[in-house]
Amino acid sequence: MLSSMENYTIKEQIGKGAQAIVYIVERQQDKKLFVLKKVECFDESEANKAFKEATILQNLQHVYVSGYNEFFVLWEQQDSSVYICILMDYFPNGTLEDILTEYRGKKEVIEEQKIKFWLGQIIEGLVYVHKKNIIHRDVRPTNLFMKEDHTLCLGDFGVNTIMGDAVTCTRANAEFKGIFYRPPRFSQDASMNYMAPEAASEGYTEKSDMWSLGCVLFELVTALLYSQKEAIDKLQEIRKNPDVLDYVFEEISKHYSDALIQVLKAMLKVKSQQRTTAISLLSNKYIQACVEMSDSTQLEKRKRIQSASTKKSEIGPVPRGQGIFKVLEYIASLVDYEGCVRGALEYLLELAKSEDGLSLDPRGKKLIAMAMKNNMVDRDIQIHGCNVLNSLVIGADHNDALFLPEVIAVIPVAMENHKNDLDVQVAALSFLVSLAANGAAGEVIGQLGGVQDILEALKTHASSSKLCSVGLNALWGLSVHGNNVKLATEGKGIEQVCNVLKIHMNSSVVVEAACASILALSLDEENIAVICDKDGVGLLISAISSHANNAKVVKNACLALASLVEIDEESAYRVLTNEGPNNTHICGVPVIMSTYELHKDNADVVESVVTLLMELAEYDDIRAEMNHLNIGPGLLSEIFKRFKENVDIMGPCEKALEKLRNVKRPVVPPTPSPDMFKSHMPVAAEA
Repeated sequence: MLSSMENYTIKEQIGKGAQAIVYIVERQQDKKLFVLKKVECFDESEANKAFKEATILQNLQHVYVSGYNEFFVLWEQQDSSVYICILMDYFPNGTLEDILTEYRGKKEVIEEQKIKFWLGQIIEGLVYVHKKNIIHRDVRPTNLFMKEDHTLCLGDFGVNTIMGDAVTCTRANAEFKGIFYRPPRFSQDASMNYMAPEAASEGYTEKSDMWSLGCVLFELVTALLYSQKEAIDKLQEIRKNPDVLDYVFEEISKHYSDALIQVLKAMLKVKSQQRTTAISLLSNKYIQACVEMSDSTQLEKRKRIQSASTKKSEIGPVPRGQGIFKVLEYIASLVDYEGCVRGALEYLLELAKSEDGLSLDPRGKKLIAMAMKNNMVDRDIQIHGCNVLNSLVIGADHNDALFLPEVIAVIPVAMENHKNDLDVQVAALSFLVSLAANGAAGEVIGQLGGVQDILEALKTHASSSKLCSVGLNALWGLSVHGNNVKLATEGKGIEQVCNVLKIHMNSSVVVEAACASILALSLDEENIAVICDKDGVGLLISAISSHANNAKVVKNACLALASLVEIDEESAYRVLTNEGPNNTHICGVPVIMSTYELHKDNADVVESVVTLLMELAEYDDIRAEMNHLNIGPGLLSEIFKRFKENVDIMGPCEKALEKLRNVKRPVVPPTPSPDMFKSHMPVAAEA
């Protein structure tokens, strides 16, 4: 049904330009407020053509897109002009431009979590319209409207998508060319600032919208650095010289992740052929995390809450003392209400910590994972959910529901959405430590990006000994499964491990896990050079020296050294005379031998020491030095006699004895075998 101005009362004029006048109007029927754009056309025929195409936009129905509510053509006799009137939603909470102005005024960084939250919504909106063969053509902060729930809505398609030349007030010839193509229209300066480089000569495509979104994202991440004018000027520089971006990236890397920077880089490719699209970005792991924060499941959630027969005032408390089934039923029926889910999970956690413990069937475990995903923004739900599920791992058989991808998948998502929340990260990592004991689960975690999330947590929270301890336990626990070592190598995990070990050398729990992680990652020979560059040998010897009384630290450090020595001759020599702080030299073998004396009755420690001696004895010069230091047949013979029933000790002990008794015998180092030390891999500690 067509409307006319007779159905609306003009309340206020809020804008006027060469092309249109903008009003706030009130619909007489229900007193609801709208924005009305009154745009002049050349004649009624042109207006009718625009009107037909505008009906396409009226059918846009998406939570993050504000299309048109109504259209009508208006003839004003007094100035003999034809106007098309576009009725759009009214957003009293302002636009993204208002947010930018606020942060620029305060000289504050816009948190990456907020940017991710909004970026996911804009991407969803663009994917939706692009799939309908519609291009926005004017994505900019003033056209991203803030809703009451603090989400963004892509709007103001009117003047830019439908109308043509702003100066002559005529519509440019438009036609469908695979996508809702529009020739470039030179509009006011604000629109020009966000126009893609190719638009003036090649026309607009979906990639043009991505350039504009890149400009918006650029403003968000540089709000601390630049005023609006400075940001726009910098974007103009980038058009001429893309290398300018590298300087900006260096500045913002202090506050934002590399993943976000790479997304921005993909959007601001000057050559359109190299630029990404909204649809292709959906395969990007970072963008997936952005969308996950406010995706269609959240849309459905809001719809369910609005249509729910149970009003918020009618919701009762958690059914304590009425059995587990009642609690799960409570969660299932009120899964969209964060407060209810949070309270129920808190109660389940209380039960898990009680003397009787907690037991859930597969459906209950899947329900908790689903409730976590459905309420991803709530950090307490993620913490309680991880802790409840973690409490159920003990006693679970190998095919338990806890090890299914649908349950595990929620953990990486929680970590990515709460990257800066230490408590969420620790809870999630603790759960991963427990899951890592299951081979199938370990592989799934790697496939879902869990290894990368662990490394990101270690980087973000390097100063937290608690997180580093749990994170490193998770890392080396996962390293024995599938392709996870290679994933850690690709993510430069060994650098993170060495960095954490250096920072937390005084923490025995961190050092124990770090030494085990170095052992695990040394199985990939690509890491050896990095370990040497980071003075991994020196760090491991320092770990033994600093925690000589800790059998687990000594065992893990010696096995890690043995792994390095087996593959790298330089590491073998550095064990003998390793450069220490202040240009001092720490002779590693005496440190190891003195520590051996403290633990010579501990079979695990003795096995690791003998394994290291066996690998050192493979090198001619080192065998001579070992004999010089009285580490020869005498010591090994003593070990041989004391542990003659222990096959794991006897094997390396016999090999070392053979080498040391024949010092002059030429030795060819064995071909390195990645499996050699797997039997010595430490067992993951309980979270």
